[in-house]
Amino acid sequence: MQNYVVLLFDVSGGEFLVILLFILMFFGSKSIPDLARGLGKGYRQLKDASNSIKREIQSSSGEIGSLKRPLDQHLEDINKSLNDVDKDIKKDMGKLDQDLNEDLNK
Repeated sequence: MQNYVVLLFDVSGGEFLVILLFILMFFGSKSIPDLARGLGKGYRQLKDASNSIKREIQSSSGEIGSLKRPLDQHLEDINKSLNDVDKDIKKDMGKLDQDLNEDLNK
């Protein structure tokens, strides 16, 4: 992990040693473990929050996928109903046309 951090900020070994000495002088040898512990806790909380957000997004996308099927099913039902109505209208129009022709031929 240290190599990743060192490469991330482009810090060489000597520069990293100077930074460690500065931290030792600024915070003192007794408070460095507490500082490291606090940084570790903060990093862990950040990682947990990130994982929580990822899980929330994944569960939301799963819910959307599960909603898609009922919507498709409703669309199929609507199309079927429209087709049935269309057939009924054509049937009724055919009967009306036939009745009109019979009335006109009398």
